[in-house]
Amino acid sequence: MKIPLKWISRFVIAYMLVAFGWWALHQWNESRRFYEKEIELLESKYKRTGVNLTQLQNTEEYKKITRRWKKQQRMILSEGIFLTFCLVFGLWMINRAANREVTLARQRRNFLLSITHELKSPLASLRLTLETLCKRELKRETLEKLCANGLRDAARLQQLVEDLLLAARLEDQWSPLPEPLDIEAIARDCALSLQTRFPASVIRIQVPPGFAPVQADKPGLTAVIQNLLENAVKYSPEGEAVEFSAEKTNGKLRIKVADHGIGIPNDQKEAVFEKFYRIGNEEVRKTTGTGLGLYIVKQVVTAHGGTIRVTDNQPKGTVFTVEL
Repeated sequence: MKIPLKWISRFVIAYMLVAFGWWALHQWNESRRFYEKEIELLESKYKRTGVNLTQLQNTEEYKKITRRWKKQQRMILSEGIFLTFCLVFGLWMINRAANREVTLARQRRNFLLSITHELKSPLASLRLTLETLCKRELKRETLEKLCANGLRDAARLQQLVEDLLLAARLEDQWSPLPEPLDIEAIARDCALSLQTRFPASVIRIQVPPGFAPVQADKPGLTAVIQNLLENAVKYSPEGEAVEFSAEKTNGKLRIKVADHGIGIPNDQKEAVFEKFYRIGNEEVRKTTGTGLGLYIVKQVVTAHGGTIRVTDNQPKGTVFTVEL
C-alpha cells in the first residue's frame, strides 16, 4: 500500500515535536533534581550549626543556588521555545518544498502530455494534407479547403512555438520595449486568428471610437490579448460570446475579457497563473493547451508594471481584468 507523502511528512513532524518536547521536559526535571540535591547538601552543611530553614533561606549561598536554578529554568524555557519555533518552521519549509516539488512534477508531466498532443495533432493533420495534395488530383474548391486547413494547423504550431519562446525569455529578465499600439487592431487580429482555429467562436470587441494608442510592448501585449481570448474561447460553450473591451481610467489602460464558460473555482484563481498549471487532469481533459498561456499573461503584465485579477462573471463564467 502506497502511503501519501503528506501523511509521511505529518508523521515525521509530529514525531520530532514529541521527541523534542520530551527532551525539554527531561532537561527541566534534571535541572530541578540537581537544584534539590544542592539544597539538601546545603541543609546538611548548616544543620550541624543549628541554623533553621528560614535562616538558611536568607543566606547568600542559598540565594545563589536558587538564582542559578531559576536562570537555568529560564534558559531551558527560552531555548525550548526558540528551538521549537525553528524546528516547526524548518519542518514546515521542508514539507512545503516537498509538496511544491510534487506539484511541479505533476505539472511537468501534464505539460509533457499536453505539448505532445499539441504538437502531434497539427503535425499529423499537416502530413495528411500534404500527402493528399501529392497523391491526388483535386478540384479547386477541395484544394482551397485543404490549404486552409494546412494554414490553420501551421498557425497553431507557430503560436505554440511563440508561446514557448516567450515563456523562455520571460524567465531571463525580459524587459518590454514600449511603442504606440492600436489595441483595437491587435484585438481584431487575434480574434481573426482564433476564429480560423475555432470557427464556432463568437468574439465581440468593444473599444471606444478614436481610442488613443497605448504604450506597450507589441509582442507582449499581443500575447496577453491572444492568450486571454483563446482561454475564454476554449472554456466557453459553443456559440457563447466572448467579450473583449478596453478603456482608459485615471490614465491607465484597462482590458477586460469576459466569457460565460465553466468558471474558475476561488481556490484556483491564483494558481492558474502558475507555469504549466491547468485545471483538471491532463489525461481526461478535453480542452487543448500547454498551461503556459496565463503564465505568460501574468509575467508580461507584471513586466509592464501592471496588474491582473480574476473575478466571476454573471450568471456564470470568468472575467480577466488587466490594468497597465
